[in-house]
Formats: sequence, structure tokens, C-alpha cells
Amino acid sequence: MFNVGMDKKSRLAFTSLGIAGLAALLLSLLFWTGALGSLESRFEDKLFLEGEIRSDILIVAIDDQSLQAIGRWPWDRSVVAGLVERIATGRPRVLGIDINFSEPTNQDQVLAAALVQDFPVVLPVEGVLEIPEAGARQAITVTKLLAPVSEIASSAELGLTNTPPDSDGIVRRLPVKVVDADGNFIKSFGARIAELASAERGVVRIDEHNQAIVNFSGGPGLFASVSAGEVLKKEFDSKIFENKIVLIGATAPDLHDTWLTPTAKSEPMPGIEVHASFIQTIIDKNFLAAASPFLTVVIIFALALLLALSSIFARLRWHILLTLAGGIFYIVAAVICFDLGTILNIIYPFAALIAVFTTLSIYRYLHEEREKREVRRAFGYYLSPHVIEEVLKDPKKLSLGGEKKELTVLFSDIRGFTALSEGLSPEELTRLMNKYLSEMTRLVLSSDGVLDKYIGDALMAFWGAPLPEPRHAERACRTALLMIKKLDDLNRSAAWPGGREIAIGIGINTGGMVVGNMGSAERFDYTVLGDAVNLGSRSEGLNKEYGTRIIITEFTKAALSEGFFTREIDRVAVKGKKEGVKIFELVGFTGDLPAAQKQSAAEYEKALGLYRNKKWDEAIGLLGALDDPASKNLAARCGQFKKFPPPDDWDGTWIMETK
Repeated sequence: MFNVGMDKKSRLAFTSLGIAGLAALLLSLLFWTGALGSLESRFEDKLFLEGEIRSDILIVAIDDQSLQAIGRWPWDRSVVAGLVERIATGRPRVLGIDINFSEPTNQDQVLAAALVQDFPVVLPVEGVLEIPEAGARQAITVTKLLAPVSEIASSAELGLTNTPPDSDGIVRRLPVKVVDADGNFIKSFGARIAELASAERGVVRIDEHNQAIVNFSGGPGLFASVSAGEVLKKEFDSKIFENKIVLIGATAPDLHDTWLTPTAKSEPMPGIEVHASFIQTIIDKNFLAAASPFLTVVIIFALALLLALSSIFARLRWHILLTLAGGIFYIVAAVICFDLGTILNIIYPFAALIAVFTTLSIYRYLHEEREKREVRRAFGYYLSPHVIEEVLKDPKKLSLGGEKKELTVLFSDIRGFTALSEGLSPEELTRLMNKYLSEMTRLVLSSDGVLDKYIGDALMAFWGAPLPEPRHAERACRTALLMIKKLDDLNRSAAWPGGREIAIGIGINTGGMVVGNMGSAERFDYTVLGDAVNLGSRSEGLNKEYGTRIIITEFTKAALSEGFFTREIDRVAVKGKKEGVKIFELVGFTGDLPAAQKQSAAEYEKALGLYRNKKWDEAIGLLGALDDPASKNLAARCGQFKKFPPPDDWDGTWIMETK
């Protein structure tokens, strides 16, 4: 794992530590300024998970059904009085009414009388909140209070119902108490109800502004509720309210009392449910509080130091794995701490991981490149024979630049290279790779292809340039089939040490690409670039998904003669693309294949058509008789779609999430 024995100069270690420390310092200063606070809140919102809901909180909903049954809003106060009296017969523990009776009417006395019960009733007050700046240890002040008329207010407790959102419009915290213009404390609606409903008094975890984070347990509709219109019916059984915390409030969308919350962003949550969540948070003492800024800075520096040590002592692959492991570990720790009531900062520790890893990787790369520069110069320029011929005809081709042409590109890659190389000495592995690449390269060059590059154990080649070749797609496909045949012959002849066998995947695509010398004035390669090249690379990786050996795209298929036998496999949108592309398995030369294999391919394509028409059972029936990985994969997908159907506008495209 660790490359302790490697000759590492002391300046490498000191520089790595210095880079990590500087990155951590800059991030810590940025954190102290409060930058990215809104983005951090959105990341923290992801930590809210669905939890248990108190069974003793019951909402009497002023919903669409109630409005249709009783009439337009606001209701006469005699209606509200009747609702209170009906609830009172069930003997609730406490009643909270989120309706402001601020304008006098001739029915105020009726409602005031109904509010006098042997259980506490809490009514709302609203006002204009003045929230101090972050960091100022000062309570929120409230002005321009809008309270119930005095006759009604004197019959109940009062609580502030303001639900102030954060700067991004999301309600995450509510004030426990505020200060009015006369210096008197006013408790919030939820806090007052929780205090009256709870037998024991507890300390509420508040911030410097006397606010507490609401620990939401899910989205809208989680709390038990009953329609206000149902409650007013004669046959309604009011025993449901016995010893309950009953909250009357609006849930009808037209009453516009809905709020975005961490758990309700696509569908806003009614204000009465926000208050219910706050009441539950206080009664259950399920409080949340942000970790101290000092702890966040310590975490930033600790992660930076660990990555610096990893960069100094670990090999690159372990350095990458340790960085990924550090990120995963921190996410797990953040989830656990959140469940325990402490919210760890997410953005800045992750920014430390990314920034330190990136800067150290760049520095490490440049450091190693300096050591390798003399070795690289010894190899000079590498050009295939065809490119050399073109350069001899026109030396100007050595200048940088390129032109767009329709070409065919081929990518091949060894399957299970790590397992293949295990147990081999460096010398044996080198001999194996040299023999394999020599044989494959010979086939590419003998078909007038250009060997673009080796990428580890992978090979990239293209046809159609620099020499014009109208049948470049067929040349690439013929080469691919010959590569597979040659590899099978080598495997049968025990050409590899220890009885090993090599398996490869090949991807081919045809399309417009930029071809020419790419690089710098000191070093360049004759290569191809463009989306069509990327699609060819992605096509090679698809072999692992479908258990095939050669995959070509519909663009290559369209350029082939009948001498090549193919099987349509699927329509896929490769990673990074939205539009689907048909892909085909290049099975072999038509004249070399037995009739049974051709029939199996036809059966698969028939099943594929049924799959695209959402005829899952019929497709599964056909695929059951076919014993190859692609058929099993498609059958499993049909079974999954049978349980969870795709959307109506699905066109049969399978979205690939991996390369």
C-alpha cells in the first residue's frame, strides 16, 4: 500500500504539507466569512430522513372539502366557535388555532365564550420580525403586532405564528421567543403549545437569536388529520380528540399558507404542519444544532493533513482510494452526528478534500514529470508508417492543426487486466503485454489503420485518414473480427504464462471527427477528436453490460455490406449523453456462421421489438430460450419494467449511468 521505500526528497514532503496547509487556511478563512451558507443549508437539507410522527398530534384541516361544505373563507366566528365546542367534547390536552381574529365582528362574544374551556387554547399573533445579522447575540424583535381583538384574546393564550424563511425561501428554524417593542418576551405559537402540552419542562436548544431548528420528519401530510367539515357533522365521534394536541389550520392551497421546508421543496408544506413539526421537535427534545465553527476548522485542517501524508507516502491508486474513503467516512459521520443532533458542515470539509487532492495531484504529477523528462526525450516522436509516408510527401503536416472527416474509430480493452496480471513478475507482464499488443497492432496496420495510442492495456485505432479510404467502416470491423480470431488462437495455443487466457472488448463507431496533429510545438500526436470518438470509447465499455465481444453503433452498421452479420442489442444513451443510439453486436462474417446462431439472433431482435412495445411477458417468453448474457440482461430488465413501468413517452432508450 505505502511506498515508503521510494526516494522522496524532503522538499517534496515539505511542499506537500505546505500546499495542504495553505489550502486549509484559505478555506477556513472563507468559512469564517459565512460564504456559501445558503448552499451549505441545501446540502444539510439532504440529511433529513423520514422519521416517526407523534400519534398525539392531530390536525383539524381547513381543506378544500371543508371550504366546499361550509362556504367561502373566512368563516363566520360562530362556525369557528361550533368547531371549538365540538372538539372540546373530546377533551383534548391543548388546542391551537392558527386563525387570526384581528377584525371585530358581532360574533366575537360567541367565539370568546367557546374558547373558555378546561384545557388551554392558544391563538396566533403575527408581526414584522427584525432578525439580527448572523453572529450577533441578540434576540429577534417584533413590531406591528397583529393580534386577535381584545375580547377574544382575553379568553386564550397567545403565540407568535411567523415562520420566517431563510434567504433561499426555505423554512428551517422558528423563533422560540421574540422581544416586542416594550421589551416583553412573546413565545412562539409552537413553543407555547409544546410547553402547555408537556408535563415536564425542558431546555430548548436555541441559537443566538432564540431560534431553534425544526427537525422535520418528512414531507407534507405526515401528521394525522381530519377535515374541519367532517368534525362539524352530527355523526362525527369527537373521542378522537381525547388527550390530543389539536391544531386547527389551513391546508387548502387557495388559502396560501404553505412553505418550502428541507423535506418539502417540490410540494410546499402547510403552515400548520410546520408548527406541528416544531411542537414535536420540542416535546421529543429532538433538537438540532450546527457544529461549532472551531470544530469545522479543525476538521478542515485534519483532512488536509491526512491527504498530505497520503500523497507523500502512498502510491497514487491508494492516495485516490484514501481520498474517496475519507469522503465516504465523512458523509457517514455527518449522517450519524445529524441523527444525534449535531449538524456537521458538509461543503468546506469536502472542498478541503477536493482542493488538497487536486493541488497535491498536480504538484505530484509535475514533480514526477520533471524526473521523467530526460527519459521521454530519448523516445522522440512516434508516428505510424502511414503518417510518416504522409509527412514525407508534405512536411507541412508536422504543423499543429486538424480537419474534420468521416472516419471509423476502434477501441479495444483487456477484460480483468488486474486479475490477469496477478502473480506475474514485471518482466513476465511486460512480455505478455508486448506480445499481445504486437499481434493486435499488426492486424491494425495491415488493414491500413492508424494506431492512435495505447492507453494502459487498451488500444485505440482509426481508419479513413491520413489516406482516403471509402470503406473505412468495413476495414475496422474486419480488423475487429480478426483480432478476436487471433486472440482465440493464441488462447488455445497457451501463448500466455501460467495457462492464462486474455479476453477483450471492442467498440467501433463511425462519424465526423477532427483528425490531425494535436499537442504543443514540442510534442504532438496524430490523433482524432470529437463526440464520435467518445461514442466509440463508450461503445467498447458497453460490452461488459451485455456480455458481448464487439459492439458497433448504428452509424457503423449503416456503412457495412451484407458480408457482416450483426445483431441489434439495444438503444442506449451512453454516460454524458441524453439521446439514444442503437448498438449492434458484430457477430462475424455472414458466410461463416451456422444457421442456428443466425436464428438465435433473429429471436433476440424479435424480443427486443416486444420490449420496446412494452410487451414484457411476450419478450420474456422468447428470451427464456436464449442462453447468452445479453438475453438474460434484457429479460431481467423486462421483469423490472413489469413491476415498475417506464413513463408513457419512453422510446426504449436505456440510460447508462456508468462508462
